[in-house]
Amino acid sequence: MKNLIKKIAGKNKFFSKLVYIGFRICSLLFSLLFLLMRVFPIKQNKVVGSNMKGKRYGDNPKYVFDSIMKKDPSVDLVWLLNDTNNEDVPSNVRIAKNSILSQVYELATAKVWIDSNAKQHGFLKRKGQTYIQTWHGSYGLKKVGKDLPNPSRIDLDNVFYNFNRVDLTVSNSKRTSEIFRTAFDYQGELIECGSPRNDIFFAEADTYIDKVKKFFNVEGKRIVLYAPTFRNDFRLSDYNIDFDRLKESLAKKFGGEWVVLIRLHPYNLAQAKDFIKYSDTVLNATDYDIMQELLVASDILITDYSSCMFDFVTTGKTCFLYADDIDKYKKERDCYFELEDLPFPLARNNDELNSIIELYDQEKYSVDLKALFKQVGLSESGCASDQVADFIISKVKGN
Repeated sequence: MKNLIKKIAGKNKFFSKLVYIGFRICSLLFSLLFLLMRVFPIKQNKVVGSNMKGKRYGDNPKYVFDSIMKKDPSVDLVWLLNDTNNEDVPSNVRIAKNSILSQVYELATAKVWIDSNAKQHGFLKRKGQTYIQTWHGSYGLKKVGKDLPNPSRIDLDNVFYNFNRVDLTVSNSKRTSEIFRTAFDYQGELIECGSPRNDIFFAEADTYIDKVKKFFNVEGKRIVLYAPTFRNDFRLSDYNIDFDRLKESLAKKFGGEWVVLIRLHPYNLAQAKDFIKYSDTVLNATDYDIMQELLVASDILITDYSSCMFDFVTTGKTCFLYADDIDKYKKERDCYFELEDLPFPLARNNDELNSIIELYDQEKYSVDLKALFKQVGLSESGCASDQVADFIISKVKGN
C-alpha cells in the first residue's frame, strides 16, 4: 500500500503534496510520542535491534547480538518484531512488538540502537543514546539515497533524517563507505571492519549446511539458490527461469543431483507461496528467516540485482546473474556497476543461462573476482560482529 501511494503521488503533484503533508504530520506525532516517553529513564544496559522494519530476526544486527551474547550475557537485548512468535530468536533476546507505542518505548529507554534499515522519520534520540546503522547491503549494485534516478522527497527526507542522527556506521569496503558519504550525506564515525552478517563465511560451514539441508530435506543434494531482488511495481514476470532446464545444465557441467531453493525478497513475501508450482526439487525458501545460512549452504547462487551476490562470493563461490529487464530496471533504480562489468556471467534469457553455465571458466572467474575485491577495497575479515559488539558493550558499560 505504501509503495502504491508513492507511485500515485509521483504522477500527481497535488496528491503528492497531500501525501507529503501527511508524512510530516505522522512524523510530528511520532516525535511527540518520543517526548512523552522521556518520563521513563534510559536503561544503561539495554540494546534494541531491528531489521526490515520488524519483518525478520536477521541481517547484520542479528550477528552483532550473537557476539554480544557470547561476550557479555548480562546485556539486556531486545528485538523489535511484527510477529512476536518468531522461533528463530534466541531465548535470551527479549522480543518486543514492533507496534508504534511498544517501539517508541523500547527505543526511548535503550542505551544503544542497532538497525540495518532507516527508522521512521520523526524519532528522537536522547542525550547519551547511541544509534548504530549497519545498512542492509554490501558494496551494493542498486543505487540508494540521492544517487537514485528519481528519488521521492519522502525517501530522501527519511534517509537524511536517519543518517544525520547516526553515531556509527559499519562498512565492508571503501566503495561502501563512499556510498554512505555521498548518497546519504553521512558525516559521522565509520568503521570499515566488514559486514557482521558476512562473518559467517569465515566460520565452520558444515553446521549451517547440515541445518539447511535437513530443514528442506535435501541431504545428499547440491543446492542452487535463486534469490532475485524486488521490482518497484512488485512484478514477478521477470523471474522466469526454467528451473528444470537449469538443474539439467548444472548437473551436466558440475555433476551431482541439484535442487533449487527460491528465496524472493521480503517485499515479495506474500507472493512467494503462489509464485510457481513447487516440487521436491524446486522449493520455496522465502520463509526461511536467515538468508546468510542459505548462502553458506548453497553451492551456486543465481540473482539479478541483489547485493547478496557480493556477500555470497566473499569466499570465492560461483554466482550467475539472470536479468531479462536490465534496461527497464536501470530506468527504475539504476546501478553503481554495469552488470556486464562484474565477474558474474550474465544471462538475459534461458538459452543464455544454459550457455553461460556450459562455458563457465572457474580460473577466469577467480581472477576477475580478486580484481573486483581490489577495486572496491574489500575489508571482510570475519571479525566485524566482534568489533561492533565490543563498541556496544563499551557504551553500555559507560566507557
